[in-house]
Amino acid sequence: MHSRDDRRRRERQLALARPDSANCRGRSARQLGLAALILCFPAAIPIPTAGQTEKVYDSSRFWDHESEFSGARACKACHAEIYDRQEASNHSASLRPVGQVPELTAELGFELFDRASGYTLSLSEDSSGEVHLRAANDTDSSTAGLSWAFGSAKKGVTPLGRTETGRWVESRLTWYASLGAVDFTTGASKYDPKSAAEGLGRGLSDRQVAECFGCHTTGYDERSEGPGEQELGIRCERCHGPGLGHVEAASAGRPIIGTIFNPGILGGFEQARMCGTCHGVPPQDNDFDMLALLERMPHSVRFPTQRIVLSRCFNETFGELACTTCHNPHLDVADEAASFDAACRSCHGPSTRENAAVCGVGSANCASCHMPKERVMRHTAFSDHWIRVVAPD
Repeated sequence: MHSRDDRRRRERQLALARPDSANCRGRSARQLGLAALILCFPAAIPIPTAGQTEKVYDSSRFWDHESEFSGARACKACHAEIYDRQEASNHSASLRPVGQVPELTAELGFELFDRASGYTLSLSEDSSGEVHLRAANDTDSSTAGLSWAFGSAKKGVTPLGRTETGRWVESRLTWYASLGAVDFTTGASKYDPKSAAEGLGRGLSDRQVAECFGCHTTGYDERSEGPGEQELGIRCERCHGPGLGHVEAASAGRPIIGTIFNPGILGGFEQARMCGTCHGVPPQDNDFDMLALLERMPHSVRFPTQRIVLSRCFNETFGELACTTCHNPHLDVADEAASFDAACRSCHGPSTRENAAVCGVGSANCASCHMPKERVMRHTAFSDHWIRVVAPD
């Protein structure tokens, strides 16, 4: 008879084993005949309010091996196909220097009058190639140098930079994919600027900036001025953990068990917690107050890993429904709802899962009805991951 510690140790070893490209796609702990890996997350992590995140660049959050970061390029030697797919993904482009974002550079020379503040906002480029945001009226003006662009441009891109006084500021202007143009940043209407400096955008503390970088980079050290080239975007080591030890072991022909983490081994809730550090930390199933709050808050649609735990599909499959059941983490989310039909029919079809209802209305494009898109941010819609029969308006 194995002790609980023995079983957990074995599960950890399996989770840290080198991921096989055929085995790391959406297979849950139940499918692999393993208990859920609850040790991947501290039992007492407090659940933040809807959408709030935890620092995930601290390796103790979900991986459990000692290593330095190698940079994503080091992964390509052995995992070229996966590397190439992931490098081209939106995750990879979630943070870039402003000057490398064509959607923004194409807007240089843009001006917009802000009726809330009475200032004219403009985007321009100086002789050194630095992009600036300026707020000005007849008597007052202020400028910020925009350094970083947050967002892959799938939905939008919001710049971040420093004012003339060194204060971090989130630009009051954002480029939106649905418009193909620049407009006010979501949430800007909550602030009524009283000066040109405030008119540039929302001021951010160092901690808030660290949280921004923490969710848009890989291995970011909050003590640094900004992320390095190898850290930009969500890359391999963000989910698999620091990989230098793994790379060195593989290169030297040494055993690689325990040198890298495989998130594909996680059950549904554990995987949702891991992805949720940026996409919304889900509450425990006995946190009834938080669950009720998520149901009542339309804005929570923005955070899929919080909404998914409201679903009967999620709760009644005992860990089998995980993020990777529908999403390949190395690729972009498919644009067509029909691409998810196979995942739905694996349970909701004739002779599949006992007591699983079969839709009497349609047999395709399941997500278009059961996960409708909701517009909860300016110019931006999100698929609601609370999977259910949605009452018509």
